[in-house]
Amino acid sequence: MVQALPSALTSLYRLFLRTASTSVLHHRGATRNLRKLWRPTFVSAVQVIRQLEQAELGAARRAELEKWYATWDQRMDNTLALLCSSSLSRGLPHRLTRNLALLILGQHQRLSAQPVLRWKPELIGVPTTISKKEEKQARWDEWDENAWAALGEVVSMAEARQKISLGRVTVRGSLPRRKT
Repeated sequence: MVQALPSALTSLYRLFLRTASTSVLHHRGATRNLRKLWRPTFVSAVQVIRQLEQAELGAARRAELEKWYATWDQRMDNTLALLCSSSLSRGLPHRLTRNLALLILGQHQRLSAQPVLRWKPELIGVPTTISKKEEKQARWDEWDENAWAALGEVVSMAEARQKISLGRVTVRGSLPRRKT
């Protein structure tokens, strides 16, 4: 039987949902995108809580997980302050949350527009040549990967400096990575 989550975490998540909605002026699409952006961070916190509930956890690992959870809790408090300030003013915090929501929308549209690769049995054993279109797509994919890596570095630096969480972009079917 799975134990219920601590009420502090569920209350924080509900508060986050309400604050995220008000930070983008209750725009349905932007609210959904912000939920998608921050949900993996809450999933990571739940995973840590589930690990802390295990009785056979070693003392060193328990201390490491408790430190991670305390840091995460502080970052989420600061993130809620950012979202609250975004809902009250139209300054930098509001532009940040709006642009984060648009970033997730653009990522979703980009990934859904990619063609589905199909298996071509007639190509088995036949030497393949890369067409100009495939080569151009490969260059675009490499550029896209490098751009996301650079953006990820900037986000990581901003999160570390301001002690906030700006969420995690995940692709459907992938597991979020937990930062320690």
